[in-house]
Amino acid sequence: MSRFYSILILLILLELNITAQVQDSTITDSEANFEEFFEDSFTEESEIDAYDIFEDLLLNPIELNTAGINELSKIPFLDFNSASIITAHRNKYGHFNSVNELFSISKLNSELVNKILPFVKVDKKSISDSTFEFSIDEESWFKAYINSFNIQIRSRIGSDLQLRDGFAKGNYTGSKLKSYNRILIKQSSDFQAGAITEKDAGEKSFVDYYSYHLSLRNYGILKHLVIGDYNLEFGQGLLLWSSYSLSKGSDATLPVKKNSRNLRPHTGASEYGFFRGIGFNFNSSDFNLLLFYSSKKIDANIDSTTLEIKSLPLTGIHATQNEISRKNAASEIVMGSRIEYSFNSSNKFGLTYYKSEFSNPFQKNSVFDLSGKNFSFYSFDFDNRFGPVNIFGEIANDKNNTAFYGGVIVSPFSKLQFVTSIRYYPKNFINLHAFGFGEQSGKTQNENGIYSGIKFNSEFGLFNIYYDNFKFPYSTYENPIPSTGNEFYLSYGKKINRDLELHLRYKTEKKEITESIDNLKHLTERIRNSYRFEFDYFISRQFKFRTRLEYNTYQIDKIDLFEKGFLIYEDVKISSIKDLTIYGRIILFNTDSFSSAVYEFENDLTGLFSNLAIYGEGLRYYFLIKYKVIKNISLSFKYAETYKPNEKFLSSGNNRINGNIDNRFNFQIDVSL
Repeated sequence: MSRFYSILILLILLELNITAQVQDSTITDSEANFEEFFEDSFTEESEIDAYDIFEDLLLNPIELNTAGINELSKIPFLDFNSASIITAHRNKYGHFNSVNELFSISKLNSELVNKILPFVKVDKKSISDSTFEFSIDEESWFKAYINSFNIQIRSRIGSDLQLRDGFAKGNYTGSKLKSYNRILIKQSSDFQAGAITEKDAGEKSFVDYYSYHLSLRNYGILKHLVIGDYNLEFGQGLLLWSSYSLSKGSDATLPVKKNSRNLRPHTGASEYGFFRGIGFNFNSSDFNLLLFYSSKKIDANIDSTTLEIKSLPLTGIHATQNEISRKNAASEIVMGSRIEYSFNSSNKFGLTYYKSEFSNPFQKNSVFDLSGKNFSFYSFDFDNRFGPVNIFGEIANDKNNTAFYGGVIVSPFSKLQFVTSIRYYPKNFINLHAFGFGEQSGKTQNENGIYSGIKFNSEFGLFNIYYDNFKFPYSTYENPIPSTGNEFYLSYGKKINRDLELHLRYKTEKKEITESIDNLKHLTERIRNSYRFEFDYFISRQFKFRTRLEYNTYQIDKIDLFEKGFLIYEDVKISSIKDLTIYGRIILFNTDSFSSAVYEFENDLTGLFSNLAIYGEGLRYYFLIKYKVIKNISLSFKYAETYKPNEKFLSSGNNRINGNIDNRFNFQIDVSL
């Protein structure tokens, strides 16, 4: 412990010294933007498809001169009020000639404009089609056509440096190496083809997971066609949504309303939650018609006697013989349709239907479990704006039960937003392809709640506040009887000057759980509190620093349990050499157990996110190097190490490490041709 506090004091002294040297600078940090968007929206997961939300728009930016409010609202960070400001400016002054014209809109914050610039475009191909037609010969036209294609290749490998028990004991069938490969072929935003392969650590085949797609856009009334693997996102996620969506996080208003992307290719590494087949999206005037069909094998635990599905694992890992035995053990056929009507660019209604048929029936272990193998779902969703008021929601039905989610966003002026939403997910409403807003990470079952939030960007700073009150009407994983809970969140951010930003955060969650007291089960209240202090500062345009201190408490009153956790880290970003960026972080932590763990969101290779649960006592550090070798080739490398001096082994089961060091490397190459 003495070494822990010595390093802590050293970091604080270093902090004070560096702060005194701050100089004028203005830096746009896209990595910080990603962190702000995702950090509190998921817990301990790495390499999820969260980045796909960004990358899909980076590959297919939105046209500023044709997009309506609903389409612009799909851009991360951009709420419906800011989207309406952009369309109002366009209607008043005419088409944009450049994306940089967004800076001229006085009602838009320049920081917001910097964040959204990578996701928008102004298409100038209509300047003179006739001149193009007569000024080039057939050979030049063919060369121009070939040059309009872009090929993007991404290849990544990674491995633990320590030997885990699964490899030492021969329980894993493959090597430690983890690999990922992707190729995308694009022509503007109208054509895209791609393929992905991935191997997890312990898996034998380098193509244990594969994905492919062909995407065509804007061919007459055919707005979008996808053949192969695709995702569907409609309404508020009660019927169909991808495997990841924002949940409660650092922005009090943005995650509450989902902005669906309808039909889109599956370009992530998630091995569940997508469809394999064909999807059509037709557009005529104010109407959109979407038809889809999917036939896909899925992982399942099958009862050897009844041949019923006992469960559907979602890990996507096939390293042990048991995991291999459940790979593609069942299949599912899905078909459906959606019709959508939009008018005035800010009003939308949709009707969706799909039916699903599994190869095996589900085994029913409790009264509200899935049973049978054929399922049908319907939903009606709406998204309407009346001046500063936006009303949205979705009603879904499975022939027996009806689920509802709806909300209202009010923006009396550009810097203030209120939001209130209500969710009602019946205990016997089960939809495997839904991902609704709520406490249970997208699970649209057995939960009722009321959420209220406010975001206020004043001259004193940015305030985000929300309160969520929820109830589980039936038993959950933690409780055999109904239970309740609530959550309160408050954050404050202030740009003290052009080079120094302050961030404060407080979060408390109270939830009923079941504990054994005197050999009897009792319902008691569990309270988690989190306090955070952080500031970012810039030595120059090439050096950015961040310091964070976070303190957690965890208590259960009836058994007199009180635990605490503490974390401090120092973060640095260096970009003093052209095309070379270096990130580094050192973290000191001390928590009483996993219950009082502190979550730490890390920079990672492009396409990856890490949000690690840090617990116990020790030190973690990592460095990340990104280097653009030439214009079309970029290399990335990350090394991370966790050291717990008082432990004899780390983790458990097949993942156990006999020692107190857990270290890992990842390497990636990105090529654009």
